[in-house]
Amino acid sequence: MVVLALAVIQFSACDKEVLPPVINSVDPVAAPAETLITIEGENLATIRSINFSDQVVNFNTAFNADNALLMRVPTNVPVGMHEVVITTDGGEAKFDFTVTLDPPAIFEVNPLSAQPGDIIGIKGKNFFEPLTVYFHDSVQAEIIWAAEDSLQVQVPEGTEKGRIVVEANGGTAISPRDFFSQNTILVNDFDGNGLRAETNRWIFVGEVDQTPVTAVHSADPAPLDGNFLKLSGSDVLDISWIGGAQTHYGAPGDDFVTFGITTQPSNTFLEMDVHNNGREETHIILILLEHEGATADFTHTIKVDGEGWQRISIPLTRFIDINDQVIDPTKVRTLKIHLIDQENTNGLLEVNVDNISFLEVL
Repeated sequence: MVVLALAVIQFSACDKEVLPPVINSVDPVAAPAETLITIEGENLATIRSINFSDQVVNFNTAFNADNALLMRVPTNVPVGMHEVVITTDGGEAKFDFTVTLDPPAIFEVNPLSAQPGDIIGIKGKNFFEPLTVYFHDSVQAEIIWAAEDSLQVQVPEGTEKGRIVVEANGGTAISPRDFFSQNTILVNDFDGNGLRAETNRWIFVGEVDQTPVTAVHSADPAPLDGNFLKLSGSDVLDISWIGGAQTHYGAPGDDFVTFGITTQPSNTFLEMDVHNNGREETHIILILLEHEGATADFTHTIKVDGEGWQRISIPLTRFIDINDQVIDPTKVRTLKIHLIDQENTNGLLEVNVDNISFLEVL
């Protein structure tokens, strides 16, 4: 009787049903070659083979258990979508997997602040098609030019402060720093554009050589583009201040009293192109006034040096009054540009100005 019982037990063990494999999860479902994949499921202990599409993959059974399997994407499997087939003693289980190129990375965005419509550069690696670029995570940008390690994209409308995202064949990359959108408020380019485009809406004071009729020039020096404002003069009164020009609101046809700035002083810049035309001792006082705010001048002094046209950009945090208060950009109504003989030369000083604007970093 004992021998018979043992025979029955042995027969039952040999006849135990082998169940088909079941795949519950795959992580990740897309990755480049040599990436480690984690597969969780059931009945995975008796693997016979693994195929990526029709290609057999070498597999070490030491890396699987009945409920889990670890494997790497083979180096010789082509890029693209594959049907992965796992065959065990109990049958087959299948799942889709996409073999990608290496994941992208962003090293640098230049510049970090620009206006909608501007072209910026993105440097990195593994920018493989298909490519999509987003600003602020969701606003899609037009790609102007693309290479494996660099992109040129156009800043889209609706961009806010935030990271730039590049989606490529191998995955997603996020810029290491925030990108800031810009808005330019043009005061005057002296070619008929801007909030104070007409020169006869500027006031000329002091001993400068110019008037509203003679202030706009197109030569001596050569212009950047079209016309520019010229201010020149000498310290004939021996008080250092020579005079200059200032924007004027309230002239016929004006329907505003400020420049419409909405940003904070640290996010707002006064920008212009300047040229001293060889008068190397030229200094100018830049003065801003508030509307329905402080009555004092908010000033900043610069020396116009260097050869040729120079672009200057001055944060409004540098414009302070006699009480060391910083100007409120939302109240700026007037800009003054005055020559001063700060080095007591008693000679002719000159500054040429073009493309005056306020830049808001949003």
